[in-house]
Amino acid sequence: MFDIGFSELTLIFVIGLVVLGPERLPKAARTVGYWMGRARSTFNHLRSELEREALNQDMRERMESQMREMGLDEDSIREARDNLLSEQDVARARRRPQTLEHDQPQEHEPLEHDSGDKPAPTAEHPESEKKSND
Repeated sequence: MFDIGFSELTLIFVIGLVVLGPERLPKAARTVGYWMGRARSTFNHLRSELEREALNQDMRERMESQMREMGLDEDSIREARDNLLSEQDVARARRRPQTLEHDQPQEHEPLEHDSGDKPAPTAEHPESEKKSND
């Protein structure tokens, strides 16, 4: 930031020692260091904000050029957005088929046994199939 070498820093220290004296120099050095740190932090924050804004502007320009290449404009996008279903409509549409399936009674055909003493295997008790095969 400031191109200050060791010799310039030594000269500033000697002048500060002569002007401020040994009692006030440490406090003055702390204060100067504090404000230099704050200035550096503010500068770095400002630089990062400007870089981020430049990146956003670049991305916005790229997006607009790609939209022009595809033949899209803001009006057609707004129209498409207005034609989309709301979140509530989508949720209702998803619930409808499930509600219809649960409302209809499901018919199950009884399983036939090949002999009277062995129960038919069921999905709930797969062990019964293994035991009956042994």
